[in-house]
Amino acid sequence: MSMENKTNIVVLGGGFAGIAAIKELLRHKSEINANITLIDRNDYHLFTPSLYEVATSEEPMGNIAIPFFEIFGKSINYVKGNVTKIDQTDHKLSVNEQTVNYDYLIICLGSEPAYYHIPGLQEHSYALKSLEDAVIIKGRIKDACCKENECNKKAQIIVGGGGFAGTELAAELLSYKDRLSKQNHLDPNCLELTIIQGSDRLLKELDDHVSKLATKRVSGPQVHLAFGGHIKEVNDKEVLTDDGKSYLYDVMLWTGGVQANSWAKTNAFEVNKRGQVNVNNFLQTKDPHIFAAGDIAGYIDTQTQKPVPNVAQVAEDQGRTAAGNVYNLLTKKTLVNYHFRHWGYVVPLKGRFAAAELGGNLHFDGFLGWILQEFVFLYYLLGIVGFGKAFKRWDKVLMDYDKNSRTDIRQATTLKPATILINNSLEKN
Repeated sequence: MSMENKTNIVVLGGGFAGIAAIKELLRHKSEINANITLIDRNDYHLFTPSLYEVATSEEPMGNIAIPFFEIFGKSINYVKGNVTKIDQTDHKLSVNEQTVNYDYLIICLGSEPAYYHIPGLQEHSYALKSLEDAVIIKGRIKDACCKENECNKKAQIIVGGGGFAGTELAAELLSYKDRLSKQNHLDPNCLELTIIQGSDRLLKELDDHVSKLATKRVSGPQVHLAFGGHIKEVNDKEVLTDDGKSYLYDVMLWTGGVQANSWAKTNAFEVNKRGQVNVNNFLQTKDPHIFAAGDIAGYIDTQTQKPVPNVAQVAEDQGRTAAGNVYNLLTKKTLVNYHFRHWGYVVPLKGRFAAAELGGNLHFDGFLGWILQEFVFLYYLLGIVGFGKAFKRWDKVLMDYDKNSRTDIRQATTLKPATILINNSLEKN
């Protein structure tokens, strides 16, 4: 305990799980008499589902990077930096050159790209996990297409992986290609896109209807869908797949997998084969004073006996549950089991068009799906920054989207009418 006899609760990571955990702790702050500290290498929370927009448009970075101070004000302590070491015996963390003490710790450090020991993949590809990644990707694509405002060659862009991230990124790259050509007076076909997907279709996790819809949205004369071959090697000029094919590239983008943040493994936590910290049903590690939530937590669904998906909604739920159980321990209440809930999904598919699902069986395709996507973002903002700030930030995002979009709202509404499907065939992982 501190000299003030307050409990020191530390949250590692300000992603979806970390923000939800702190919000839950603040609800009970007067009851638990605690110092709450957030440690993160950045001083902002990143709305990662919109990262692809920064990488493929003029979307200002500030639109999806929300300063922690804007969310929490002075109600918590901030420590900017990376935790280099943990002493679980003395309950101490080393952050840069300072020491942070904790009584309870909630680890929410998220995930990082997984390269599966594929030779050359990490060295020659770009992953999309941070603002810095998004800016670099946008610059590399523009440089590949445009040399001194001239189109000297057709740029070859490869997206490795046709899951959620790869499909969304590929769809927006097509819109980015059109903007680049118009802004720089280039040939509209200055960019050629290849999506390499090991399965026989895009979005294999979802039903055939959504997969076919995504394929239609990304198809075109400058798009090649390479199904059935897994990347086995990448050098500085080409990507080789295990079905004997090779693909030349100028920019290689990797979206084919993630793994838990390697911090847990390097700090002697008990982890599973995916590098996630093993937790019980209360999201506790072997040390009852340490919890884990989000992508770094190795929780197994008690009903399916499978890992839960690494999505924002799961991270938020787990963050709240972990923080709630810290509160329960401090107030000597019964701990609560975490229960996985499937909320649905939204897959942006170029312009004002998205495929969305609610509750496991209700699908919205097209403009209505895009509307749902925007309201999901608004709903999230309302939960972390309050009414006024949420609407101001949301309105700014929409205005910037309109400025960059080349699809008129009237054209969007004349697309094939959105369909509502009652469909219980959603494939489970």
